Amino acid sequence: MANALIEAFPPLAELINGAVDAVSRGAALTSLIGVVGVIWTVSQLYGALDVAFARIFAEAPERDIIRRTARGFLVVLLIGGAIVAFVVLVSLAGLIDAFLPGEMPIASLTISVVRSIPFLSLVAALVVLVTYHELPSNAPRWRSALVPAIVVGIAIVVLSQIFVALVPRLVGVAALAGSLASAFIALAWLSFTFQALLYGAAWVRVRDEAADRAVALAAELLVESRMYHMPSLGR
Repeated sequence: MANALIEAFPPLAELINGAVDAVSRGAALTSLIGVVGVIWTVSQLYGALDVAFARIFAEAPERDIIRRTARGFLVVLLIGGAIVAFVVLVSLAGLIDAFLPGEMPIASLTISVVRSIPFLSLVAALVVLVTYHELPSNAPRWRSALVPAIVVGIAIVVLSQIFVALVPRLVGVAALAGSLASAFIALAWLSFTFQALLYGAAWVRVRDEAADRAVALAAELLVESRMYHMPSLGR
């Protein structure tokens, strides 16, 4: 499970490893409090994103705090389900390797595919696309969100790889500051990811408004064309 979380959120690797170490040392109550804290934090992060999207797509009213919190917990469940599904997939691939040994190990092949940049970019783009379509109260067109979702998804993957490359260079800082340095690295990654999502959301609105104007103009031209070709009442 820890490896799946690290694969999904590479810049948070140090924090995840620290949490796993705390669990392995038998700190049950502390671990339970930590899990509850993570669930609440992720739900509130979704809430902040929901409010920000409501500011960008201002033509629709904001969701109330109850609906926002409920949707935040739903997002936590979806993330947890995705992580469990990844763990199950890797475990099944390992079992297939154990029972059917061959020249092409399925487990290692599956992991290499999941860790590849194209696959991560595809998954990130799909997640961002669904976010841009489902998060605003007044959902924009899929076509309006497609290009921004692809660009932002790739940007998030690139940012993650940059932070992963920077972490080994900060080993000395981490040794002096401990988990505080890891926390700052994670916060910086979350900040850049959040900003990329917001810039993409603004781009989606601009594209959607342009599509609305194009549709309105086409409808106006169609009406004018019908009126021009309509026979007069005297004929």
